[in-house]
Amino acid sequence: MIARILMILLLGLVMAACPPATDDDAGDDDAGDDDAGDDDAGDDDDSGDDDDAGDDDMVEPPFGASSGGSGGGSCTSPCTESASGVTYRMLTPSGYSDSQPSPLMIIYSGTEGGANMMSNMQQVADYCGVGDVLIAVLDGTTYYGDGDAGATVLDDVRDRWNIDNDRTYLLSESAGTSAGLELGFHLRQSYFAAFWANDVNAQDTPGQATDELGFEPWGNAGPGGDYPDANAIVAGMEDAGYRLPADAPYSGTGAGTHGSTEQFLEAVAFFVGKSRQ
Repeated sequence: MIARILMILLLGLVMAACPPATDDDAGDDDAGDDDAGDDDAGDDDDSGDDDDAGDDDMVEPPFGASSGGSGGGSCTSPCTESASGVTYRMLTPSGYSDSQPSPLMIIYSGTEGGANMMSNMQQVADYCGVGDVLIAVLDGTTYYGDGDAGATVLDDVRDRWNIDNDRTYLLSESAGTSAGLELGFHLRQSYFAAFWANDVNAQDTPGQATDELGFEPWGNAGPGGDYPDANAIVAGMEDAGYRLPADAPYSGTGAGTHGSTEQFLEAVAFFVGKSRQ
């Protein structure tokens, strides 16, 4: 991952490598997703906060609403937070306000660690189109294979910041693969609009198909040289009814190299405009 930072700084890859979200996001971020009724009183993700009623009462958290969290404050310079013994790093956009629901990305780092992953995200978020997204990073080595740690962080962030129910994302990196798969495919599958497993080193399949979830999440995997695991993850997503881009698993520049900057930037840009609806 340090190599990624050097490549970004020395070769100027960021602006060239982060593609704009185009065809695979068409229609996903329909107007009104993050505005309609999102910050209504009692928006708590468990309550029938929806005026969007005919949406699906069974989907958790409800469509068209937000967590209603508050009190987390500003973390425009990353803050180190703790919840039930789980430590994570938090970054909020400069314009964040509790009055407006915001998208969230949960990240499990690779062996570079949580601090370096957060530094990378600070460098690339704006260029890759996710500068408006709150970012919570767990150290993938500290919480190796621990999906429960990610669930704890997700709950804490939703309680302390106002998170858009329809725009919550998951990115796992290398050593964070197995924990990300557990969190995104089993423990909190219905919370994530999109999941990219990057530089994979393990495989799993979604616990529920989309007809059980009540929506079709977006998904992809970046092989980083591990094609068997990436193929298995994507095949599981496809069988479950996930929405996949044409290039799944990712096969572009860097797909055959673990730690590729280009593949990492593709992963970050993947989330732009993605929604559960």
